[in-house]
Amino acid sequence: MMGAVIWSFLAVAVPLILAPGASTAVVLRNSLAGGTRAGLETAAGANTGSVLLGVLCAFGFALALARWPNVWSLLRIVGCVYLAWLGVHSLWRAVRPPLPTNDAMAAVAAPAHRNFRDGFVTNVFNPALATFYFLVLPQFVPRGAPVARWVLILTIVHVTLAFSWHAVWAAAGGTLAHVLAAGAVRRVLDAAAGLALIALAVKLIL
Repeated sequence: MMGAVIWSFLAVAVPLILAPGASTAVVLRNSLAGGTRAGLETAAGANTGSVLLGVLCAFGFALALARWPNVWSLLRIVGCVYLAWLGVHSLWRAVRPPLPTNDAMAAVAAPAHRNFRDGFVTNVFNPALATFYFLVLPQFVPRGAPVARWVLILTIVHVTLAFSWHAVWAAAGGTLAHVLAAGAVRRVLDAAAGLALIALAVKLIL
């Protein structure tokens, strides 16, 4: 039974993981700024946020949201504002005065805890991901099975796949970061990342 459930879950989860979303955009943004390590730190934060959502789902937070829908609205607003702020910050990097080539990477690299925070906050306050955990994932719990146990198993499956995919984006962004540490192309990438994050924020709020 477990195998059939997990395969059914993967059929839904994998396309959602592969589709570019808020966490992917933030991982790419931070890896472009600080290299592969920064992207992996962001991915770790994002997937820690996913684990938190899974734990909350397993122990009944979804029921609390159904009872107090205003909490859901607050979750969405906070998440969208944070994504928009990250987007504006990327746009600022794209238009600010150029830095010497040797100092460009050092100047934009953020400390590990900030990268982790960016990923964590992005996922915890992502209404699309919360919808997945609180409304979609529980549908795959077999009838009569221990709900908490199954939700945690499916959370582990989802987080493992998501982190692996984020690591690919972190490596890609890190490669570009070292090749394009300064210059017009780097500014275009920063601007594109900023606009993508702002567009995601607008899409989620609507």
